[in-house]
Amino acid sequence: MEKGLKIRSIPRGGLLFMAGLRPRDRILAVNGSAVADELDFYYHAAGDFLEIDIERGGRVGTVEVERPPGASLEADFHEKPVNRCRNRCVFCFIDQMPKGLRRSLYVKDEDFKHSFLNGNYVTLASASRSDLGRIASIGLSPLFISVHATDPAVRAVLLGNRRLPDIREQLAFLRDNGIAFHTQIVLCPGINDGEALRETAAGLAGYGKSLLSVAVVPVGLTRFRKKPLAPVDKDCAVKVCKEMGEMSDRMKAADGARKLFLADEFFIRAGLAIPPASYYEDYPQIENGVGLVRQFLQEGARVKRKLRGCTFSKKRRLVITGCSALPYVKKVYGGIYPSAGKDFDVVPVVNHYFGETVTVTGLLTAADVIKKIKESSSNTKYNEVILPRVMFNHCGYTLDGYSPARIAKSAGLAVRVVESVEEAVNAG
Repeated sequence: MEKGLKIRSIPRGGLLFMAGLRPRDRILAVNGSAVADELDFYYHAAGDFLEIDIERGGRVGTVEVERPPGASLEADFHEKPVNRCRNRCVFCFIDQMPKGLRRSLYVKDEDFKHSFLNGNYVTLASASRSDLGRIASIGLSPLFISVHATDPAVRAVLLGNRRLPDIREQLAFLRDNGIAFHTQIVLCPGINDGEALRETAAGLAGYGKSLLSVAVVPVGLTRFRKKPLAPVDKDCAVKVCKEMGEMSDRMKAADGARKLFLADEFFIRAGLAIPPASYYEDYPQIENGVGLVRQFLQEGARVKRKLRGCTFSKKRRLVITGCSALPYVKKVYGGIYPSAGKDFDVVPVVNHYFGETVTVTGLLTAADVIKKIKESSSNTKYNEVILPRVMFNHCGYTLDGYSPARIAKSAGLAVRVVESVEEAVNAG
């Protein structure tokens, strides 16, 4: 792989262009520090005077840049290949997906730069000592780290990799060098539950202030899985909620703030009430499904207070949700509208695509949703369908590549994608 950072384009009149940099130049170093990617460049280019070593047409030279206070360094760089995961995790969701979905869904990202920038979880399985040193030198904090188990033997089984570095030593190095981290544990019954889970949670608590949070999430299993894994059933969920709940309380008493959290799915499967908002602190693990239900219930209560006494249009709307969220979605809409059955019909969509064990809304496909819309509207006339935005990626497509417009055309009904309850009830 070629060294340095190659410039794709650079605005004319910009500071770097005026200093002499051009597209296709390769930045090798800034102020004597080697540059491998954009993170390196912007970290080392934070000063007022820059000596930038470049390679152009096979020749190496230096460009000097005097940077006025507050001036930006505008340039577009060629992206470096993402560091791909080489593990063979027994629970890997990507390995449980069928062919034919969006190509980006099959990328196994194990790049610590993306962990820092985007909150992607990495195992650090391929991180060398020099990689960790680089993380420390440029201050990539916080990181998001998939631990799963601190016992090396258990972790090797989970990750399908017998040549793993010791995650305990890696975390200690990060702690000693001022790097904080969020962590996650994907719980696989029979592998890293019981004593292994207790040991992992206790071990992570030992990293003190460097440990920002721990999320325990249930393994996700689709009908395409090739490895025989047990699901998190009710008995397992009840046990985990009890044990981890007690440990979470002890950690909070010691630290002053809760750091150990359970994903909403554990409480749902155990048949337990969703914890109050105070349990979730500042929701550090919301992207891991920790606190989504509580936030949704809080939003519903807020919208209900805001709209108390208002009159609403008599549009008939069909609200789509995943199976696990059904009781909470019905509770919210029923609380806002005393006549919810007349204004909103909340229906769950069974995930036939991935299998009925997948019950979260974010993994619904358009194929299953369209089928449910047609089934529900066969005897009832709806003005529109409300779809949750969590079904779509940032470009507006479902897992199987449908846009809202395409869903509407296929279902024969107007579709509205909403981010919140308030958007839905204010839809007109």
